Amino acid sequence: MPKRLLLALLFACIGMLIGPGRLAADDDNEATRWDRYRTTAADWWQRSRAATHSAWESAWEQARAALSPAEADAFQQVWTGVLPRLEAGLALQEVRRELPERAWFRRDQTDADADLDALLGEAVALLSTSPVQQYRTRIQALQAEILRARADLDTYRRQRVAAPAESRFGRNQADYDALIARRQADIRGYQAERDAIKATFANELRGIGLALTPDQVELLLATVVGDNLVDLGIVFDNVKAITEQLERLVRESGEDLQSARRYYGMYVILLRALAHMHTEVETRIATVYLPRIDDIATRARQLSEETRALRRAQPDQAELLDANLRAQALTIEAARVYRAYLLEQQAQVAAATATLTRDIEAAWNTYETVRVSGELVDLVQSSQRLISSLIEREVPALRPFQNLEMQREFQKLTEQLRRAEG
Repeated sequence: MPKRLLLALLFACIGMLIGPGRLAADDDNEATRWDRYRTTAADWWQRSRAATHSAWESAWEQARAALSPAEADAFQQVWTGVLPRLEAGLALQEVRRELPERAWFRRDQTDADADLDALLGEAVALLSTSPVQQYRTRIQALQAEILRARADLDTYRRQRVAAPAESRFGRNQADYDALIARRQADIRGYQAERDAIKATFANELRGIGLALTPDQVELLLATVVGDNLVDLGIVFDNVKAITEQLERLVRESGEDLQSARRYYGMYVILLRALAHMHTEVETRIATVYLPRIDDIATRARQLSEETRALRRAQPDQAELLDANLRAQALTIEAARVYRAYLLEQQAQVAAATATLTRDIEAAWNTYETVRVSGELVDLVQSSQRLISSLIEREVPALRPFQNLEMQREFQKLTEQLRRAEG
């Protein structure tokens, strides 16, 4: 049983003996522990930032000079948001060494790890910030509009079959023809806008290290793990940019080994944030995407068996039921391919996580034993090459869709996975 749950039960028993007033105070202390920590970390960050204000500003100004105005604004948001988390994370990592591995009535390493995970999660959210996301969001919105329009077309075509040629009160066949034409025009408009945005999106992906063909972009957008891959690309890009600035700060520290060591420690926490995101992606694939795909495939197979039984019992409905069987077979095949794709991506992310973990362990050992700042500069530069190679490893062997029908089925599955995740 988790320590916090056991403590809650213990406090409940104590509360029965000492009265509700004292218990409420204890509950409040537990509930606000993280808030108090964040306040303390923020105060510490302000004092620390004031002591090195000129160094941060110098690094930021040099970074701004190499970026466009839009890129500079985006990077400034990441830079100013992530740095406090890196500093606070480094402080937590330092404090953790002095804490017991397990303790009932005092702070221990488990508590510190939980707080660090929360900080890393916040850092990842900030590192995932990029103008690239607006393209993906708009493409997904347009794709949803296209799916709705196609559903409307299907409805109108079915309703047209039973509609009269002329009608004074309800819709007639001409009315449905007009509705069908309007929705077809809507689809053409949505597709034109989507294709234009996709071209821009592909260019932006190349800018963050994801050089993909148009067919591969289609697969990326049609799969839920593609969302994670784009986020990883954005995080890699921001991590590399921040690493470059931390490397500069380490280099400029010169003989000030204490400052150089501190900047290097922040770099190690940055790597931990990157590893944290990899672990989150692995967990999401294992606990959300794969089980949901298996559920969809299982249900489709069950429906297929029911449909075959119906076909034997109702031969007069053979044409309709055969169409249902074909649709179910397509879903089953798409789920099989989708599952293989998810497993492939999971394996690549796991391999990258293992590589990062080894690098973090070596980097922290270096932080603990470093002798001169020059060593730190060389190590940061070496790790930048590692980060660049990781994103290349994580781009899966994206194969084009076999046909448009399979692509649309993937999109339907992806919508179901996104709903399950949300």
